Amino acid sequence: MPTVTVDRNDLLSLIGSRLSEKRLNEVLSSLKCETELVTDGELTYEVTSDRPDLFSVEGLARAARTLLGKRQPEALPAKPMLALKVGKSVDGIRPFIVAAAVYGVSLTEKALIQLMQLQERLHGTYAAGRKKASIGIYDLDTVQPPFSYGALPPERISFTPLEEDVKMNGKEILEKTPKGREYAAILEGLPRYPLLSDCRGTVLSMPPIINSNETRLRPTTRDLFIDVTGTSEQSINLCLNIVVTSLLERGGRYGRVAVDYPQRHLETPKMDWAPFTLHLEMVQRVSGLDLDLDSARTLLNRMGMKASSRKKGLLEVLVPPFRFDVMHEVDLVEDIIMAYGLNRIPPQYSPTTAIGRRLSSSRLRSRARDLMIGMGFQEITTYMLTNEETSAKSLADRGPHAAIGKPVSNEYSMVRGSLIPEQLAFLGSNAHQPCPQKIFENGDAVNIRGGRAATSTLLSAAISDHSISFEEIQAVSSSFFKNLSMEVTYRAADKEAFIAGRCAQAVVGGRTIGTLGEVKPSVLTAFGIGNPTAIMELEISALYGMESLFLG
Repeated sequence: MPTVTVDRNDLLSLIGSRLSEKRLNEVLSSLKCETELVTDGELTYEVTSDRPDLFSVEGLARAARTLLGKRQPEALPAKPMLALKVGKSVDGIRPFIVAAAVYGVSLTEKALIQLMQLQERLHGTYAAGRKKASIGIYDLDTVQPPFSYGALPPERISFTPLEEDVKMNGKEILEKTPKGREYAAILEGLPRYPLLSDCRGTVLSMPPIINSNETRLRPTTRDLFIDVTGTSEQSINLCLNIVVTSLLERGGRYGRVAVDYPQRHLETPKMDWAPFTLHLEMVQRVSGLDLDLDSARTLLNRMGMKASSRKKGLLEVLVPPFRFDVMHEVDLVEDIIMAYGLNRIPPQYSPTTAIGRRLSSSRLRSRARDLMIGMGFQEITTYMLTNEETSAKSLADRGPHAAIGKPVSNEYSMVRGSLIPEQLAFLGSNAHQPCPQKIFENGDAVNIRGGRAATSTLLSAAISDHSISFEEIQAVSSSFFKNLSMEVTYRAADKEAFIAGRCAQAVVGGRTIGTLGEVKPSVLTAFGIGNPTAIMELEISALYGMESLFLG
């Protein structure tokens, strides 16, 4: 979860109350924030990623203020409306942009630090490292609207990047500036780079990389222009609303921007309050609290909502434009619980008198693990996902597999059907370790049976030593079943992965439970194993439900 560091005095000043340390922690807890560290007047807190409005001291102060019952008037847009024209050249490059102006902001040093921190927190979460969205903030007094957003070949771009003193073209910016090198991959391979400029040709930024030095924020800056470009309209609107509403906490007024696309017209920021209907019955059922409509309405208002009751059992709720986490009425119930106070809710004990116990399958897996460890084997855990090459190389898992439709990596392109390939791969990776090596794994595998995927729980154990025989792995199998109070018999088998004449199947209650034997030298060589190796693999899920397994 994101962590945010704020100046404690700045926070209390924005809240408008001198809260004690204990009371401040109570307020933070009610807002799903957890105090991490308090040092030298600074407060570091952890916030859940679904509350981007709390990524800054301004947003936290606003939420704390309303929770304490101090509401403020709704911000109204200033006039006139600025204009921004979007060119066709950004199609397929970075097609979306929204913008806003904020006037009369008091940008103290603390405010600038918070503004930069808010940008980075949004870039690292909802903006997906600037891929979905990137935020630019400029001194409005240094530019002249209307603005234009388009894309140019990198060699035709020329401006002085932020914190630099010479003009550069697009490629030079990616190669020579720290931000250019950090985010160059976003523009890699594109024939044109995005560019935001004003009517005089002054460059504001080359999104999503860097702003121009000419439009940088200064201690004297009072009027700001903000843009958010990206590939996701939802992400850019979220980021713009969060930044604008946070700046308004510093005494600013926001201005709207008319964004003209070739085929449509927008006016941003979209500061409309979203309407929801909340049923009192749901509040009572989910929260367990016996609240009436007035109480629920009061608690919602303390969370920054506008709640009213016009019908019996129903609340009409307006959600502020910076609360993107509210998607369903159950989210409103959560806000009611937070405002009420989790510590105030009386505990309710389960009405059932039944005594829980582990499933027989869980008890069997635990018992199998204890038995293998007791016989001197070391437990390993491997990934359930594997690949066709490893599976085929073992000769033990040649059947149809549950393949991954769009694997992120070629190493994990299918679900394993056997534990043997990964055990052999483990032994091959540890061939330099002293012998004997005795390992086991107790895990799930998926096989295709009758055209359908079936999951089974397997136990696989391997012994690798300078000298090994079939009898040694058979002794392990026999001891395992004996300790489960089960009789096992063996019948000769001919499996591709094992040496002929040194392979058998384990049979319990007339059912084939697994296979054991000495691994072929060619298979060992394929995995880089230099010593003889014997393996057993048992389907212990086939033993579930047998009466003899009801062990204490």
